[in-house]
Amino acid sequence: MLRLALVGALAVPALVSQAAISHANYDTLVYDTNQSMGGPNLLLAVKTTIPTTFVASRIEWFTGERTGLNSVSVWSHDAVGNRPLAQLASGSWQMGYTNTWQGAPLTVPLQLNANDEVWVVWAPQNGSQSSVQASSGSTQQYRGSFDGGATWTGPYQGVQWKFRMWSGPAGHYESYGAGCAGTAGVPRLSWFGLPMVGASWNVQIARAPGSGVALLAIGDSDTVANGLPLPLSLAALGAPACSLLTSFPVTVATPTDVTGEAVLTLTLPANPAIIGFELFNQWFVLDPPANAFGFTVSNGGKATVGG
Repeated sequence: MLRLALVGALAVPALVSQAAISHANYDTLVYDTNQSMGGPNLLLAVKTTIPTTFVASRIEWFTGERTGLNSVSVWSHDAVGNRPLAQLASGSWQMGYTNTWQGAPLTVPLQLNANDEVWVVWAPQNGSQSSVQASSGSTQQYRGSFDGGATWTGPYQGVQWKFRMWSGPAGHYESYGAGCAGTAGVPRLSWFGLPMVGASWNVQIARAPGSGVALLAIGDSDTVANGLPLPLSLAALGAPACSLLTSFPVTVATPTDVTGEAVLTLTLPANPAIIGFELFNQWFVLDPPANAFGFTVSNGGKATVGG
C-alpha cells in the first residue's frame, strides 16, 4: 500500500459538503457475469423514485470489460406516457476494463426532491458488462432507446439494474490516452474504487509479461513533464510507438503475477484540503524484447480526489 503525501495539495480549496451515496438500487458488488450491454447507440433508462431531497453530483453503474466513452444522465418523467421526458443533467467518462462501480460527475449538479419520479439513463459501450445483479426478481421499470431518446421501447421489468447516485464531492477516476504493444499485448491500466480523502483505491495492470516488474508513474499533470509537453513520444529512448502521458515525480515498482497482472493500492491522507486535486497515472512495464528502450507503457488514468 502506498500512502500519497500530495505535496502542494494544500493550495486546492476544500469543499464543505461531504460525499455520500444518497440513492441506489442493488448497491452491491454482486453482478451477473453472463450479461452484456447491446448497442451501438443504446440508451438504457431505469425509472426510480427519489427517497429524500438531495443534490445529485455523480451517477454510477456497475460495468467493465470494454474501454471507451460512456455517458450517464438523469431525465424527467412523462407521467402520461410513462417514459423519459427530457434530460436534466449529464456527464461522461472513459471506462476501464475491470468490472466495478464506474460513472461520471454531472456537469451541473441536480437537485432532486423527495418522491420525484425520474429516469436514470446510461449510454454504454456495446458489449460492456451489464449493470445487472440478476435477470429476475425486480419490479423496476426500464426502457431503451436507439435514437437519442426520441422514442423508447418498453417498459419492461424483472431485471435487477444496479445504479448509484452520489451527492457532494465524490471522487472520480477514468482512463485516457493509449499504451503501446509489448510481448504480452498492449498493457492495460484499470482501477477499482474511487480516490477519496482518507481512503484507498486500486490501480491495476494487465497484459504485462508474467512474473515481471511494472512501475506506476504518479504525477500531477497530463500536459507537461519536466518542462516538456505531454503526450511525449518515447522514440528518442528507443520506443517509437510509446508515449509518456503523465508527469512522474513518484514511481512505484511492483511485481506482476504469472498472468502478467498486478494491483497497487494507493491511499490518500485524511485531509479535506485535497478535495478536487488531480493525480495522473501510467504503467511502465519492463519488457526488454519489445523495443530498444526495454519498456512498454499503458494507457493513462486520471484521478480527481473526492471527499
